[in-house]
Amino acid sequence: MYLTITQEAKNKLVKYNNKDLLLDYDDGVGPLSKVGVCSLDSSFRILIVKKGNLNKDYEGKLDSDIGVIRYKDYTDMYMDDNMYLTVNPVNKMLRLTSDSSGELTSSVAIIDYS
Repeated sequence: MYLTITQEAKNKLVKYNNKDLLLDYDDGVGPLSKVGVCSLDSSFRILIVKKGNLNKDYEGKLDSDIGVIRYKDYTDMYMDDNMYLTVNPVNKMLRLTSDSSGELTSSVAIIDYS
């Protein structure tokens, strides 16, 4: 799997260069989750954590234009081989899309836990 990140999206993430980024499918699992297990509100988020302070839930490694991004390895069923992190021109929010599934998450939140 590969995550292509447009320059406009990189500009939103550049201030986190000295931190680790996690691509989190918020499914209610783990201490960084905001939803309950039974919620239908699952979506992808970018979590910012201190360098080297990776939670054991994030074992998966995803290559990207800005380096390796960790994720919960069992959530790869919700991802595709070629994904794109772009900025929506209307609302300026990050957007996660893919070649085969189209839109995965229309508004990808950036949450700084560092």
